[in-house]
Amino acid sequence: MLFIEYDVTEEGVIELVALINAVEESGEDPDGAEWLAWRCELEDGGMGCVGVPAPDLRAMEGTGDPAELLVAVERIILADRASKEGSSR
Repeated sequence: MLFIEYDVTEEGVIELVALINAVEESGEDPDGAEWLAWRCELEDGGMGCVGVPAPDLRAMEGTGDPAELLVAVERIILADRASKEGSSR
């Protein structure tokens, strides 16, 4: 499972931190659920982390265009942030 880690500054600027392939070498956590549970224990409670849905991952892997890849990452982050901020109100 691919995860995107990001930060949001006080000014509302989103900064990409990392793309993380959270699949265990032994195959014990194929969907990254254990990694995500660990990640949610950190300071931001998981607010700065989103799993990449399989269709989006396939599209990202299939593109050779860096601009297209960036658009996909931004869309995933914005959707994640909107859902998390909406659920925390």
